[in-house]
Amino acid sequence: MIRRITGALLVVSAAACVQPDGGGVLRTVADSVRTASGAPGVIVAVRTPSGAVHRAASGVADRESGRPIQVDDAFRLGSVSKMYTSTVVLRLVEDGLLSLDDRLSHFLPGFPRGEEVSIRDLLAHTSGLRDFYLYLYLRPDRAEMIELVTRRWSAEELLDLSARFGFSFDPGSEWAYSNTNYYLLGVVIERVTGRPLAQAYRSYIYEPLGIEDTWLSEHEPPRVPLRTTGYMGHVDAWKHSEMFGELGPTTVLDRSPVEWGAGGLASTATGAIGFLRGIMHGMLLGAEQLAAMQSFRDTPRQGIGRASGVTKPDGYGLGLVRLELPGATLVGHGGLFTGHTAGVWYLPSCGVTIALYMNRGFVGQRDALELIVSSLARLDSGLASCWAS
Repeated sequence: MIRRITGALLVVSAAACVQPDGGGVLRTVADSVRTASGAPGVIVAVRTPSGAVHRAASGVADRESGRPIQVDDAFRLGSVSKMYTSTVVLRLVEDGLLSLDDRLSHFLPGFPRGEEVSIRDLLAHTSGLRDFYLYLYLRPDRAEMIELVTRRWSAEELLDLSARFGFSFDPGSEWAYSNTNYYLLGVVIERVTGRPLAQAYRSYIYEPLGIEDTWLSEHEPPRVPLRTTGYMGHVDAWKHSEMFGELGPTTVLDRSPVEWGAGGLASTATGAIGFLRGIMHGMLLGAEQLAAMQSFRDTPRQGIGRASGVTKPDGYGLGLVRLELPGATLVGHGGLFTGHTAGVWYLPSCGVTIALYMNRGFVGQRDALELIVSSLARLDSGLASCWAS
């Protein structure tokens, strides 16, 4: 309880330290990221170890209206949500309500091979379960795809989809990213706590940290008006991107409820920074669970974008990504929600937390993060150690 109360006080204190963008450094960075990515709008926020939160925005939130994007606009987190889902699971482990070695069959009797899949496997993407989200988004017929992605599925129907496509490898033997894992973790959370997933996030994360501007989109009322419109152009790997033309709004898909525990959260940059800092500074998890979350397994390069000059592999822990840049190592998670790209990252080397949002889908974060991190010393001279140039 002391840890949770202290965390809330620290986050409230940090919120009071929101400062103008020192010398326009972040605004220049945001302008550069927008130009390079082709996104209509960009938000960048940085929290320094001193507690100062610097924020900047560039471009528009909505091309049709021309409304400028604002630093306090909320946006869709996409797979950044996996960090939140993992945190709730690890809180339940810490409270003795489940174990990382518990089997999926304990919570979902009759699930195919559920006795072989552990909670740890789901968190670490080592379950082997195929991604049923790909079934929804890759339907050959466009109208069917839209209908399936935006349908109000019942819990039973989504569980059936989770089980239908089987395994690409034996549980625990390999690694492959699959949204099915985090859908099932949401089900486990609900069955263990006896409350909706949206309420579990609130009880185990938002309330202890004093966060008021994060919510599970399409499953509870927005806490902040969601006024950022997503955009997408042509994507080679997804033929249905043709429906958006050169760069069109993805509103028809943004009301999808199926992302849920795998990618359904929305937040502001300040709220997202407060969450990740709360994890990394021990405000939510004890030392054992925080260490488990950072038990990284080497993986292929995460996300979209170049990785030139990087010799180390990226890694995946329990809902946490290790991302290697040429001059820095970050931990956090990136996210894609159709026309929205988000990321929340922490630099262990110097205690800086970064939030990034671009209202364009299928664009890489690596170049943007490299630019942000390499600019930190100009934002605060005490942050020169953040970047090994």
